Amino acid sequence: MDLDASVRNYKDRLRILLILYFFGEPIADADRPNAVRIFRTETRIQKIDFLIRNPDYLAYELLLIAKTDPALRPAIQSIVLEIFNNQEPMFRRMEMERFFFGAYEDIDDVISFLKSIGFIEFSSKKSSDFKTIGKQYFITRMAEQKILNQLQQLPKLQWYADRCRLIHQYFGDLSGTQLKVAQYQIDEYRNTSYNKFIGTIEEMTRTEFLNLYAAEL
Repeated sequence: MDLDASVRNYKDRLRILLILYFFGEPIADADRPNAVRIFRTETRIQKIDFLIRNPDYLAYELLLIAKTDPALRPAIQSIVLEIFNNQEPMFRRMEMERFFFGAYEDIDDVISFLKSIGFIEFSSKKSSDFKTIGKQYFITRMAEQKILNQLQQLPKLQWYADRCRLIHQYFGDLSGTQLKVAQYQIDEYRNTSYNKFIGTIEEMTRTEFLNLYAAEL
């Protein structure tokens, strides 16, 4: 495996683990004594991952919230300014392909790896047509301890944790389906052809910011 692929694998495993942890719900289950949190549905993973990997889309969706809730405008203005001042749409962007139901990337290998090292447990069911449904991801106590310890020791890890917290603050109550519907409202996302990378909306986000705050990014 070359260096680029190795770095990519590391980032993928890190992002997915943090999504499962920060967006999971606390759990106390006698049948799973090692589990401390539970996360439901792969669709929700994919849609949250899209927002982490595409800061321009995250900024745009935050601006839509600001348009409807004036009380949140100052806070969202600061967040979007920071995203663009740090040039995240250029340096943090990791493209995702458009699949049948929006942005998607196969995460089976990531989930298998996290399970193999004891960071998660996993369950699912089979539908009558043998499709895998009802996916549930259980975050273990060992994974929680590792995450909390590493956040203090690795500053580069902090960006991902902070981004998960930010997305959770504004979108954490939404299901995977609700996140998907919101993303489909954006023309560039909706109109991307199957198996093509979803393009940037950086300029559209700049325009939206200008219209809302009468200032340029």
